[in-house]
Formats: sequence, C-alpha cells, structure tokens
Amino acid sequence: MAKTQVNLRLEESTAEMAKQAAETRHIPVNEYVEQLIRADNEELREKFLAGVQEVLDGYGDLIDEIEAAAA
Repeated sequence: MAKTQVNLRLEESTAEMAKQAAETRHIPVNEYVEQLIRADNEELREKFLAGVQEVLDGYGDLIDEIEAAAA
C-alpha cells in the first residue's frame, strides 16, 4: 500500500509519550500512530453499525412496508 507523509506538531510531552509507547511495542512511532488512528476509526465504525442495527431492529418492518408500497 502506498504511504503518504504527514507532519505532526505535538507538545514535547506528548511526543515523548508516543516515542515511549512505540519503543515498548518495538515499532516505529509512525506505525504506532497509524495503529491508533485505525483503532479509533474501527471503534467509530462498530458504533455506527450498531446504531444502524438498532434502527433496522426497531423499524425494519416499517422500512419493508414502505419499500413494498413504493414498488
């Protein structure tokens, strides 16, 4: 997969925390940041899909009726 360079400006203490966390995991800082971003997005995706499922569970029959009436 192609990589794109992104420059970040972090407070020194935050940058140090990122370096230490990456070292603990034996990975480069950029990989650590990438993992954090992916995990955050996956969490949002899961919440979104759970919300969609709630709507379908609560209103699925109504949606089916509306679709049938429109056909």
